[in-house]
Amino acid sequence: MRVSSKVECGIIALIDIAVNSRNNNIVTLNAVSKRNNISAKYLEQIVPLLKHADFLKSVKGSGGGYVLARDPAGITINEIVNALDDTIFSPSVFSDQLDHIATETISECLWKPVNDYLRQFSQKITLKDLANRFAEKQVEQLEPMYYI
Repeated sequence: MRVSSKVECGIIALIDIAVNSRNNNIVTLNAVSKRNNISAKYLEQIVPLLKHADFLKSVKGSGGGYVLARDPAGITINEIVNALDDTIFSPSVFSDQLDHIATETISECLWKPVNDYLRQFSQKITLKDLANRFAEKQVEQLEPMYYI
């Protein structure tokens, strides 16, 4: 499965904002950009989609930036993916030049079950799950290693 960079960067941005806004902090796009090596201009193209989907809300002013608009436990990866690229979990489309029975069989036996599984799986994982795991990995990385 190939996921677009827009989806990948959108999920990374949401995880970053979820982790870094936990203490009522406001997160700037420049901070997200620097922490994750994502172009700020590219994030500026993705954020309106995340705002429109009601994942983010902007805070105006000199200390402005973004915070989550909803509880991360209530935002599923399926929702995020669909907001950024609604073709990922859509049914496969074959060329009209291919044999109809063969493509229907492949779709029915392979692609539909795979897409159904991915859709169901992505509905169970929340932004909170990813943010918590990300925060755990950050702590693990900071812990000193002792060698004997």
